[in-house]
Amino acid sequence: MPIEVKKLTHVYMPGTPFESRALNAVSLSIQDGEFVGIIGHTGSGKSTLITHLNGLEKSEPGVVFVNGMDLGEKGADLIAIRRVVGLVFQYPEYQLFEETVAKDVAFGPTNLGLDADEIKRRVEHALKQVGLDPAEVSEKSPFELSGGQKRRVAIAGVLAMQPGILILDEPAAGLDPMGRREMFDLIRGIHDSGTTVVMVSHSMDDVGRLCDRLFVLNRGEIAYTGTPAEVFVHDNRLHAIGLDVPECAKLARRLREAGFDMPEGIYRTEDVCAAIIGNLSGGK
Repeated sequence: MPIEVKKLTHVYMPGTPFESRALNAVSLSIQDGEFVGIIGHTGSGKSTLITHLNGLEKSEPGVVFVNGMDLGEKGADLIAIRRVVGLVFQYPEYQLFEETVAKDVAFGPTNLGLDADEIKRRVEHALKQVGLDPAEVSEKSPFELSGGQKRRVAIAGVLAMQPGILILDEPAAGLDPMGRREMFDLIRGIHDSGTTVVMVSHSMDDVGRLCDRLFVLNRGEIAYTGTPAEVFVHDNRLHAIGLDVPECAKLARRLREAGFDMPEGIYRTEDVCAAIIGNLSGGK
């Protein structure tokens, strides 16, 4: 399987008065081709977890395997691992630095020692993947672009490395509603192309709409895992740990409490509407 984490623990500033346990014996696995959501309250350990998935952080006890490679093993080839796992941080556009879009996207492939033709091919392909026309933007300064375009360029720079696994930390943070829709359409397209996607998000609506499976973190531990329907059924407990459920799941619960026959765990607009129509047709 692409990613397997076993009993991973991470402590910041151990042995000091400021010691903080960010992860506590976390175990999980991610299958090839999945779209996985990692959710949790602020400080739950989400960002710490994903930095372990491409070797930016190393912890003991615990192990992380990527395509069978042990990231904590002495002499582990982290460059090879980061070709497999692409990590897009929150607000990645702040990391743009080259004078042109093409040079920024080409930075990673250039460092791999690829020839000029292969670099050009990768740059053009990555820009097209994020919905940008290479002919229009390649020679522009990235700082001339809109905020949403800058973020697309930053993601293209990761995609140009051709990772099999893409990890995104709050990819729609700070975007307006149209920008959010476009960003999630982009990510869905990347997943549909065969890339395994791991997405950190606070938005239950977003992960419910996009993800096959969720991991819910609470105080550095996995509180729940399962499909969105299996997780959202725990709405009261999720609320207790600082999370919410999709708006349609709330509506379904209120209708259920009012006496309507609403299946447990539904959270999609179309499913809730179908249940309402079924109730009305049945004389409710």
